[in-house]
Amino acid sequence: MSFIRSLTAVCTPGLCRSFSVSMPNNGTYSCKVLVIGGGTGGCAMAAKFCRRLPKDSVIVLEPSKDHYYQPLFTLVGAGAVTVRDTRREEEKLLPKKAQWIQDSAKCIVPERNKVVTVNGHVIDYEYLIVAVGLINDYDKIPGLCLALQDKSSGVSSIFSAAYCEKTFSDMQKHKEGNAIFTYPDTPIKCPGAPQKIAYLADSYFNKTNVRSKTNIYYNTCLPFIFGVPKYAKELLKVVKRKNINVNYKTVLKEVRPDKKEAVFFNKDKSEDIVMNYSMLHVTPPMQTPEFLRTNEKLVDENGYLDVDKFTLQSTKYPNIYGIGDCTSTPNSKTAAAIAVQSYVVEHNLLATMKKDEPKFKYNGYGACPLLTSYSTCILAEFLYGGVPHETMNRCKLLVVGGGAGGCSVAWRFARKLKNCLIMLEPCRIHYYQPAFTLVGAGIRKLKESYRPLPNILPHSITWLHDRAEGFCPSENMVVTWNGDKIYYEYMVVAVGIRNDYDKVLGLVQALDNPRCPVSTIYSPMYCSKTWENIKNFKGGHALFTFPVVGGKCSGAAMKIMFLAQDYWRKKKIIGKTNITYNTGAEEIFGVPKYADAIRTLAVSRGIVPNYGADLVEVSPRGALFMGAGGETISFPYNLLHVTPPMAPQYCLQKCGELSNAAGFLDVDADTLQHRRYPNVFGLGDCTCTPNSKTAAAVAPQSYVVERNLRDVMSGKAPSARYNGYAACPLITSYKKGLLAEFVYDKKIWETFPFDQAKERRIIYQINKYVLPYIYWNSLVKGKWNGPGTIRNIINPLRR
Repeated sequence: MSFIRSLTAVCTPGLCRSFSVSMPNNGTYSCKVLVIGGGTGGCAMAAKFCRRLPKDSVIVLEPSKDHYYQPLFTLVGAGAVTVRDTRREEEKLLPKKAQWIQDSAKCIVPERNKVVTVNGHVIDYEYLIVAVGLINDYDKIPGLCLALQDKSSGVSSIFSAAYCEKTFSDMQKHKEGNAIFTYPDTPIKCPGAPQKIAYLADSYFNKTNVRSKTNIYYNTCLPFIFGVPKYAKELLKVVKRKNINVNYKTVLKEVRPDKKEAVFFNKDKSEDIVMNYSMLHVTPPMQTPEFLRTNEKLVDENGYLDVDKFTLQSTKYPNIYGIGDCTSTPNSKTAAAIAVQSYVVEHNLLATMKKDEPKFKYNGYGACPLLTSYSTCILAEFLYGGVPHETMNRCKLLVVGGGAGGCSVAWRFARKLKNCLIMLEPCRIHYYQPAFTLVGAGIRKLKESYRPLPNILPHSITWLHDRAEGFCPSENMVVTWNGDKIYYEYMVVAVGIRNDYDKVLGLVQALDNPRCPVSTIYSPMYCSKTWENIKNFKGGHALFTFPVVGGKCSGAAMKIMFLAQDYWRKKKIIGKTNITYNTGAEEIFGVPKYADAIRTLAVSRGIVPNYGADLVEVSPRGALFMGAGGETISFPYNLLHVTPPMAPQYCLQKCGELSNAAGFLDVDADTLQHRRYPNVFGLGDCTCTPNSKTAAAVAPQSYVVERNLRDVMSGKAPSARYNGYAACPLITSYKKGLLAEFVYDKKIWETFPFDQAKERRIIYQINKYVLPYIYWNSLVKGKWNGPGTIRNIINPLRR
């Protein structure tokens, strides 16, 4: 029965969804729109016009029953996916209202509006869309066809479904020698693919430990590595970093698989270059199908459909349009170009149907995600003339910084501003920094303190893996380190502060020296070293410091000191240990109530605090401090824990329009709105607010920023106020701690109905278990506004 139905479909025009090319019967068809080619462009155009025209008005002429998503061929060649993952049945992709003739065009007769197929069918059309793409011209290179078909030749190509899996097979077989990747002297589809597979091969060879025995060559006919200078500059850094040899104006001439030799010629063909290979990846020369390139009425001198580069209309026949790789447009031939081209062709062809002039213009948009490894990518986007054009460079809201504050704000706006929010953050890892103290005391492992940033961010936002280099608030624009420009309507700055190690002479060298007992918990690079130093300490002078200008979490410097003292007490070496706490401040803690409790605790533990002592130099002989009057004194040490000086980020320091004299973001202390630019808000350590810079402060700040930014977006004045809330769970031993909570003017703002200045076991448990849970599950996801609700329930009188 299925055979009879298939036969009927062949012989009855207008009824077929499938067509048997083996049937001898010829048919005559007619349609409003004929689409030649069932690739990306053909399917897109068929779908667009099937929605606009009656059933059977559109015919698609396509010989293949399989449709491939060709950009994935690169990942097939790298072993990340299989060919099966790239394939769908053509019948399932074409719109049901379209007729599909499974055949190929033999010739186009444009003056008669006819197409004759290979199997003798005749199709009359009113309007024609040519979307046949390019075909691989293997025969142009002697020896290439046989080499590709030979499984042991070491020759492959990701530009064909038949050979892309062979590329990964050749990578696996490669053990040493030359791995050569080529780019031909003809236009090709996806011009970035030849170097993408080279970069992925480099990564794979590194994983399999054969890279050191491999020479990678990228031989290209071009005089440059990429046609758009902006991206070429970055790609040159990539090839230099990966130690890939680039030979320009070098074209593959012949393949000799029996000798494992590839013959190249330079651009003027003055000499042949013979290179041995273990692996040879060939990007074959490409050309338009024969029926098109031999039709002088339709094509240019190179055999491409001659269309106006803006309207995509044939230069000779106004009822013919072209889309995709087969056209004469000087754009980069990428799959991404189809989206823009299909929109232009749709509207211009509709205008032609109405006897109007085509008015929509294609700007040459193309895009190429240039994979540089299995986890990194440069996204190249450009227009005619090689003009860069990033689609990511405009947004409703730009969040600069992916720390606690940035993530919290991003989550709060992700749903309302879906796909309109960009986060600018250079680090791939997000750290829960309060855990660094626990790492330094051996309570937690460093790996427990971080998570990959993509796992934390909402999926509906765009993460730009780059950092802010400069701000231009008068233009609503940020310049990134890579030179990109991002334009915004609103901006939230949450870049934090940086450790300024260079302010202490000799500090970096001491921290980097594994034999030197100098460490800090204020960096993931050194907090594990802190634990090693504490464990290896055998007695003597243990010195802990805090700078004259405080930074983030001032209590952490004392937490690690108290934990070290408790550890040494347990190890019974406290009797031969002297502990000193030198702080550049005039008091041990900024809030009097807690300062009294900490001072009493330090004295009871035999810890000596020195005030107005600011660390200025570290050497093997000792730590040099400067007093408030400019005098210096050196302290010998057997263990030194340093709280480094901290400073605003460079991008803020350089922008006087946004920052105050000290380099911090100049925002109103209550509304967190910038004082000069009402569409800019800030939160966290980078702001000039006079609160203590702790992670706990981010919760109410992010809530205030959310409320006030929504007000501003609605044309209202900011209504929410930040009261300066900050908190510091100050762990004083491996069992107990105290919890400092306060707001502006050092006003006590405690959550629990007991005196939080006294050591309690519950505070230690909260710090170790509860706060990390709140951080990962609520705070960074914009769900935690602080303990205000809890406080109002259990401690309404603020006792």
